[in-house]
Amino acid sequence: DAVALAHDLHSLLVASGNSGPYVLAGHSAGGLYVRVFAATYPNEVAGVVLLDAQSPHTNSASAIGEPPQSPIKTLAGMLPALARVGVARLLLSAESSDLPPEFEAPRHAQEVTAKGVSSFVTEFIELDHIQGAVAVLPDLGDRPLVVVTAVAEALGGWLDQQDRLATLSTNVSHRVFPDLTHVSLIESERGALASSEAIQSVVQAIRSGTSLDGLTAGHQ
Repeated sequence: DAVALAHDLHSLLVASGNSGPYVLAGHSAGGLYVRVFAATYPNEVAGVVLLDAQSPHTNSASAIGEPPQSPIKTLAGMLPALARVGVARLLLSAESSDLPPEFEAPRHAQEVTAKGVSSFVTEFIELDHIQGAVAVLPDLGDRPLVVVTAVAEALGGWLDQQDRLATLSTNVSHRVFPDLTHVSLIESERGALASSEAIQSVVQAIRSGTSLDGLTAGHQ
């Protein structure tokens, strides 16, 4: 679960010799794990970046437009078995990205193995529980927070959820990109630049002791 992931990450950081404080960046469901880490180790987190992050205020099923106990959950349970015979390759296509072929090909090959698909399914099943736990966590106070939202191909209500995430700190910038998708935000050259700039903004705000650009109500 998210608490175990937070402890694992903390152990890795300690073992690496990097004592912090840290700026945490979480994409998609990673945004939930970032929130748990920040709540578990509040004195070690100086700032946060949420990259088209999953909101804790909607369950995983409704977030993708499906009712509870929907066929997609049934399919999710079948994918590990399908992957063993290669059928998952027909169901999970790699979205185009700007990643170099030498990185994209092995990454996608790993995702559609039985182990890779099983990992995805396990995370998917646990999301409801994780979202419920994150929904009651304290906010970030005045720690710098940049929320980056990819609007292209997003379902209804996604931008509203992102706006709500932007209320987690009193020192926040919400940056909205109408032409970026959930995946291209981290896998396209332009999306990666936007994500990197968000992280740099938080680092600069911390080091200078100044606030972010104050886009708490506006979109960029």
